[in-house]
Amino acid sequence: MPEQRVLVLGGTEEARQALARAVAEAGHQAEVVEDPVGAIAGVERRPYAIVFLLVGDAVGRPLDLLDRLLQVRPEQAVVVVGPAGDPEFRAGALKRGAYQVLLEPVEAAEVEWVLRNGAERAHLLQVNTILRQEAFRDDLTDAYNRRYMERHMEEELERARRYDRPFSILFMDLDHLKSVNDAYGHLCGSKVLMEVATLVQKHLRRSDKIFRFGGDEFVVTLPETDRRGALKVGHRLRDAIKGHRFLVSEGAAVQLTASFGLATFPQDGMNTDQLLRHADQAMYLVKSTSRD
Repeated sequence: MPEQRVLVLGGTEEARQALARAVAEAGHQAEVVEDPVGAIAGVERRPYAIVFLLVGDAVGRPLDLLDRLLQVRPEQAVVVVGPAGDPEFRAGALKRGAYQVLLEPVEAAEVEWVLRNGAERAHLLQVNTILRQEAFRDDLTDAYNRRYMERHMEEELERARRYDRPFSILFMDLDHLKSVNDAYGHLCGSKVLMEVATLVQKHLRRSDKIFRFGGDEFVVTLPETDRRGALKVGHRLRDAIKGHRFLVSEGAAVQLTASFGLATFPQDGMNTDQLLRHADQAMYLVKSTSRD
């Protein structure tokens, strides 16, 4: 079993160190943390295989920290260590999302069993994440696909409605890609599409996403972005594509332009279909008048 990232927090210093020793005996290194704020920040940055949360005598509201940990990372496996002889505490911890509940005093064999199960769980989560990402990606460009776009836009629109925040999209169409296909072949045209998706992604924030809508059309989603901000992004992407040389064969490169259409919630539409229709129409208006 490979070494796991393990966090131990809560309880007394003596109890934390005793549990850390049991983790070490199982062949793993435990990070012992006293500060709950630091622990939450660590979990938010990167999940641990297991978080051991010691709650001492369970006086007061000992499971509030469990709630906070699961708020920042719902998939985090948190093992609550609490007092024996309190069946209501055990049931309450499991109901609130604890992965396992261990009762004091904790035996080394119990810790090893939890860590072994945690390793298997972490592996399954990793596999599921990879499969989920593959299901959401376009096979050619590795941009997100249209199926995921519809789901993602609904989620972002719901957030925008709830918090009264702006949300914008860009509809992008590559100009004259057919000429590249005719001159150099469809394989070279496919390479251009792949390179465009990579180039656009480099000019976006982490919260922005690019989706392949179909053919040579892409959609970019821009959360927390009003019309003015979306225009700036559109100009930046247009200039990046226009200034890039796309290699289509050895010693040969082409330069392309792209036409963009913009739509912003709620001015241009209240749902996914309305925003896409408005952005699509705006893009074709640009394409029919000036391109680029």
